[in-house]
Amino acid sequence: MLTIRGGSLAGMAAAARLAKLGHPVRLDLAGQGIGGRWSAALGQLPPVVALPATWKDLFKKSGRPFDAEAARAGLALVEAPPAVHRFADGSELVLPTERGRQFAVIGRRYGQPAAERWRDLLDDLDDAWMAARRFGVERPDAPRTAADRRSLLLDRTLADVADRAGHEHLARIVLDLAPVAGTRSRRAPGLLATRLAVERMFGRWHLADDGGVARPGTDLIDLLEARLKLRRVEIVDGGADAHPDLDCLPHRPRWTVPALAPAVAHSTAEPTTGGVAEVVDHTGTRPVITWRVPGSESDRLLTWDFTDARPDVAWGLAPRSGRDVLRRPPVVAPTPAASACSPAGPEPWAELAGAALAVYELHERLTGEDSRPTNRARQR
Repeated sequence: MLTIRGGSLAGMAAAARLAKLGHPVRLDLAGQGIGGRWSAALGQLPPVVALPATWKDLFKKSGRPFDAEAARAGLALVEAPPAVHRFADGSELVLPTERGRQFAVIGRRYGQPAAERWRDLLDDLDDAWMAARRFGVERPDAPRTAADRRSLLLDRTLADVADRAGHEHLARIVLDLAPVAGTRSRRAPGLLATRLAVERMFGRWHLADDGGVARPGTDLIDLLEARLKLRRVEIVDGGADAHPDLDCLPHRPRWTVPALAPAVAHSTAEPTTGGVAEVVDHTGTRPVITWRVPGSESDRLLTWDFTDARPDVAWGLAPRSGRDVLRRPPVVAPTPAASACSPAGPEPWAELAGAALAVYELHERLTGEDSRPTNRARQR
């Protein structure tokens, strides 16, 4: 029986994939709880889903496709409204993710030159995102040359990227990606800005029930837990093999520090209509993000406050500089590993991507079979 250590999202995803490949699997939660930091008990998984293809690929490769599984639970993945950004001067910016609408909104608000600068910046970030796919998202390759590092914007700081934004409000959106990624360093790498490219390329999504009412992000954890039961994954908490076949606990390598995790709060508010509302407050020294999920009697609010962030390796490693990004532990080490500390980063979709790479590696070591998707499979 294969042992996976860590109840993180990566651990759950790896267990489901390996079980579908025919391996008997034991998932040792190792004190994390099912879902780790994203667990339903903690309720911290944001309701807005970025890069939904990682979720769809996981469910497809572990059994029934995602859309069918969600439909059985009376759920569907629908487009989420754009985020609202608030600034210190009292103004707000509703920023769409679609390229054309984004250009139009910025042009009307800040002028044509600003819209063009923002568009050109994100076009360049698209190239950096394509490089990131090679180095830890879709392939486990490590950047080894100066050209590799340049392609990932590891030779540029996030401040360098912000200088190209076209307006001080847009620059603040870029700069606040550093604390969201877990660091207050002025040398945070430009790579962090690819988050903007991912949203523009793949959109923003959320789960909704049959009545169109938005659901919390932790429903995704519930769907994945149900998949583990279907695949007959044995779940334990401690007492498993001290030397797992796949390690999904976050570990801090030498010379790195834990990411700064936000203070998380839950509250309720008067009910509203519509989908998930996300407000990013840039008025303080650090951003505060609040998601509102509509409910029948009261709306549920999830708040991440980065002004009161504390070190927590469960949230990954602080990307204080490009060098720190290069120190993230590889997925295909002597013991395959995947977590928020992996090269893809700490986002939920990144944990899923890292888990897939670790599973490909482990399955091939055990069976000699290559379970990686072919180019044809990726196009489906």
